[in-house]
Amino acid sequence: KGPFHCLCDSLLEKQIFREDRQGMPSDSDCSAVLEKTREFFQICDIEGKGFITRRDMQRLNGELPLSAEELENVFATLDADGNGYLTLEEFSSGFSVFAFESIQHSRHSRGDDDEEQHFCMLMENLGASNIFEEPGEVRSLWVQLRKDEPHLLSNFEEFLARVTYQIKETNQEKKEMETALKRSDATHDDEIQRLYEEMEQQIKNEKDRILLEDSERFLSRSQDMAHQLSAKEKELEILSNKQKRLERQCRELHSEQRETAVENVKLKQCNEDLNRELDNTTQELSLAQEQLMLLQEQSSCLHEEREMEIYRVTESLQRERASLLKQLDLLREMNKHLRDERDMCYQKPNTSAAKLSWKQRPGSITMKHIHVDVVFSSDEDEEVLPQSKWKNVIGVNGHSMDLEDMVDGRPPSKHQLQRIISIEEDHLPQLLQRGYQAHLRDWSEDEELEEGMDLQMIAPTPTSPRGQPVGKETVQSEEGASSGPDRLFKIVLVGNSSVGKTSLLRRFCDNCFHSGTCATVGIDYSVKTLTVDNSQVALQMWDTAGQERYRSITKQFFRKADGVVVVYDVTNEQTFTAVRHWLASVQEGAGEDIPIMLLGNKTDLDGQREVPLGVAEKLAKDFQLIFYECSAFSSHNVTESMIHMARVLKDQEDREKEKTVSLLDSHAKKKSCC
Repeated sequence: KGPFHCLCDSLLEKQIFREDRQGMPSDSDCSAVLEKTREFFQICDIEGKGFITRRDMQRLNGELPLSAEELENVFATLDADGNGYLTLEEFSSGFSVFAFESIQHSRHSRGDDDEEQHFCMLMENLGASNIFEEPGEVRSLWVQLRKDEPHLLSNFEEFLARVTYQIKETNQEKKEMETALKRSDATHDDEIQRLYEEMEQQIKNEKDRILLEDSERFLSRSQDMAHQLSAKEKELEILSNKQKRLERQCRELHSEQRETAVENVKLKQCNEDLNRELDNTTQELSLAQEQLMLLQEQSSCLHEEREMEIYRVTESLQRERASLLKQLDLLREMNKHLRDERDMCYQKPNTSAAKLSWKQRPGSITMKHIHVDVVFSSDEDEEVLPQSKWKNVIGVNGHSMDLEDMVDGRPPSKHQLQRIISIEEDHLPQLLQRGYQAHLRDWSEDEELEEGMDLQMIAPTPTSPRGQPVGKETVQSEEGASSGPDRLFKIVLVGNSSVGKTSLLRRFCDNCFHSGTCATVGIDYSVKTLTVDNSQVALQMWDTAGQERYRSITKQFFRKADGVVVVYDVTNEQTFTAVRHWLASVQEGAGEDIPIMLLGNKTDLDGQREVPLGVAEKLAKDFQLIFYECSAFSSHNVTESMIHMARVLKDQEDREKEKTVSLLDSHAKKKSCC
């Protein structure tokens, strides 16, 4: 409550006004309130100003039970306009409003007290004063019905009477059940006490029985221990006898030890003698080892010198062969020009038999007639002809052809070669520009006849027969070889040593297998003619050495190669690991556009396989290689793989020809337009 309400309550306590029987204040009471208000105002306004201030309000401190602060709050409440002073009207109206509110509140409080008294009398009559756990809810419901539905109040009171009766019966039953439960608890406690006493008796009986059994067990165990003790005493006596016997043996051993010591002295003396002999023998052995090391060093030096000599001889042979082939290329070009001049002199048309088709690209020679079968290996000592003898020779391995046949346009014989196989760059244009006319002037008919006679002295060697046809592609026989191939492709075989490159070459060219083939020194090559898509194709197969010291020689042959075959051994994983190195060397020396075939050899030894087929196929797929697995021993897939390689080379050359023809046609059209 605020201080103003406290002021109003104090007025009520002093019975300033009285209520009538219905609780409403009378007119005399209202006038009394106003009169009392004027008295308070006059107490504050002693000076008769007609208004009071906060200080004047403090004069009511003795008249009313309010403190100075509470009087300040009353003044602030009455000063609604906040001007700092109160007139008589403001003071009277404020007190009147709060006084009547207090009267109304008091009236309601008295009404509530009457209802509470009536409800309590009802509950006492029903005997339900202490029955309900929450009588406030019942009272609120009774008050609600009394105000809103008075005609239902009697029904509600009857309902309360019945509910009270039922609750009393329920409480009585509850008390009876509690009494029965207490009696049951007492009976249960007596039963538990009886069971406890019985259990104590059983425990005592069991304890007595266990003590009796323990005493019996202790007695039997004591008897057993006595028997064991007697047995141990007997064993102790036996051990004592053994100890005496062992002591006697020890004395005997001591005597033997003294004898052994004497023998040891003798043995030490003998050992010293043997050590002296061993030292002498060791010195002799060290001298022998030093001599052996010297001999081994001399042997290794001789071996290295021999290898270097072989390498120098091979290199010199290669250089001499290259120079001879260059000279042969020059002679071929000179013969061509001589033939052209002769035709111009006789004014005759060019014959088709003397035409030679030349494709200006590394290693690929398209021709009409060729038959070559050359082997240049370490186990054959090839006798090099003098340069004058090789000057006009066009052929290899004993096959020769004189220049007059080429000039006259006559077809070559069965064992003659019409084109030159060059492994170096073509330097003919520079040589011809420097002075081929001077060479033509120095050329005489007598020299031709003399050199022709020299060439006739070289006996021709027949070529080995070829294999039988395989499917559409056939291997050309000796009779078919006389017509000469239409294409020539140079294929280089590379791979680690002992993977079987030479055996593959022998199986492909000669259809034979030699188990004791020696390692290739330098370069070998052979030529095989095949029929691929109704076209005669000659494959010039170059067998390279796989040793590390010949790698530099092998790389030189990549420049003019048309195709490369990388060979590995399926039974040796190390040779397959080296394939990537060989591929890098091929791409470095021959370029990226050259066809490459990955060939796995020795599939006949499948039980010793170390390189899975799937791994090799994945490598071939990654590098876009032609892939086969073959066996030189059983000839499985040898010819098929080479035919596949020949077809790829032929198709590639056809595409290049078409491209060249289209470029020439476009160039001719441009000239005609000009």
